[in-house]
This record gives sequence, C-alpha cells and structure tokens, in this order.
Amino acid sequence: MAVSRHVAAGRSGKVMKKHKKLSRSTKSTAGFSHGIKVAAGKPAPPRPKKQSAGTSPFPGFQRPTAVEVRRLHTALARSFGERFPGKTRRPILDTVVGTILSQNTTNLNSQRAFRQLKFSYPSWESVRTAAPRSVQAAIRCGGLAPKKTKWIQSILKTLHKERGKTSMEFLRKASKESVHEELERFQGIGKKTSAIINCFDCDNPDMAVDTHVYRYALQLGWAPTEKERGRHNKAKGASPWPAVTRDNVYLHLDAHFPDALKYSMHLILTDTEGGLPVVCGARNMLGFDGKKVTVDGTPLNKLW
Repeated sequence: MAVSRHVAAGRSGKVMKKHKKLSRSTKSTAGFSHGIKVAAGKPAPPRPKKQSAGTSPFPGFQRPTAVEVRRLHTALARSFGERFPGKTRRPILDTVVGTILSQNTTNLNSQRAFRQLKFSYPSWESVRTAAPRSVQAAIRCGGLAPKKTKWIQSILKTLHKERGKTSMEFLRKASKESVHEELERFQGIGKKTSAIINCFDCDNPDMAVDTHVYRYALQLGWAPTEKERGRHNKAKGASPWPAVTRDNVYLHLDAHFPDALKYSMHLILTDTEGGLPVVCGARNMLGFDGKKVTVDGTPLNKLW
C-alpha cells in the first residue's frame, strides 16, 4: 500500500508532459537550490560529524525511518542522479545574499538579480556603503527590492561593526548550532537559510526544508497532520506537539534523516531544473510504496 496523503493544494487533473529521461548511469549532477547554482562533485569519504542528532518536536512520531529515507533516495537518484558536494566553495556571504534574493521569486530572476548586484558593486563592502536606492535598482528584477536591500545592508553593516570586515568566513568551521545562532539573529534569515549554509558551506549535515520538501513530507506521511496532532495532544500524559509548521517539520526531518543523505536529498527534492519539482509541482501528489515513486499515481520513470 502506498504511503501517501493529500495536502491542501489538492491534485492536478492535467496530464503531465513526459520529460527527457536522464541516464541511469548518472552518478553526480549539479543542481539549483533557492537560486543558488550548486557545482557537481565526486563521491567523497564521509565527513567528520560536528554535531549530534537533533530532537524532533513531535516525540513519538517515528516516520520517516532511516530505511525509508534511504529507499526513497535510491529510487529518486535513479532518475535525477545522486548529488555530491563540489570541491570549490563560494564565499559564505555570497550564499547568504543569494538565498535572500531567491525569496518569493524564480531561480532565473534571483540569479539575474545576484549577477547584476555583483556587476554593479565590486565588493560586499561597496554594497554596504552604497545608497539603498542604487542597490534596489540592481536587484529589482528579483522582486521585493526595498525589503531585500534593507536586509542585505543590515547584515553587511553589522558584520563590519562587529568584525571590522564584511565577511562570514568565520562560520566555515563553526558548529551546526553556532551557524543557526549567528545567522538567525538577522532579519530575512530563518532556519532554511541557516540549514543551507550549514550543508553547502560548513560541512554540517543539515536537512533544509523549503515549500517543496514540506509538501512532500506531508504527502508521504513523514510529518503529522493537524488531525494527528490534535489526537495526540488529547491523549492523557502525552507531551504536546507544536503546530505542524515548516520550521517544525525541518526540526523533525533533520532529526530523522541520515546525515550522509541530507545534501543529496535536499538538492533532489528542491532542484526546480533537474530534480523532483520538475515533475511533481504544487498541484501534484507524490507517492512512494518503498520501491516505486509515483506522481499522481503515474510511475516516475514514465514521466522523466
């Protein structure tokens, strides 16, 4: 029996276009994550662990198991390729700004905004001292330019004031918890962005959850529904579960996903150009029976 459920978005009645199938011999592919182009790498030895496993805010909710995650990853990687970190890492501040620019827009627009910002200003120091209107003009194509400019310049000014330079390279060897603490004090940066920095730039396995991952988790039964939460919270002596928000689902999945798969699973589940969102969008229903992945009941290998 397939372990999947509907979410509020519902199902699409449209016939999905079949996409060109990737070679099953694909072992490593690049990808996009929230406007950031991620370079492909080769399989590397396991990274040293910098932190212990987190704790789920939904104690007693056992799914997904590590076995379920591994099986889904294996099934998805047959179509989309397993993802590995590249050897080259770009400056952490580039990733932070790129992720802010990616909010509420497309990959194409956020990449264009980032390129125009870098073309207009030779350094982050020059962005810090620039007139806000000039920065807004450079990133306008990405939307929400006034708000994003305010957030970016606030981060740059704080870094300069506290550290004497506009750089976040001090986070490169920081612990997972320290990265979250340092970044989430800034407006415009939440758990998702912090997790991306951890996973892509700091070698800290961290399962970033965006709208795609959140939706898939609910569809697969990998996070409780509000009904299940209500039933649990009425049980005598039960530790109450918080609301099933994206941030709480992040904490739950990060506690349950094997560290070794967090990087690859994040990219496969969020890459809007070469990952699952290409064939399983907001109006589609993801299913997985332990072996076969389906989208609206159709096997994935017939769609991609």
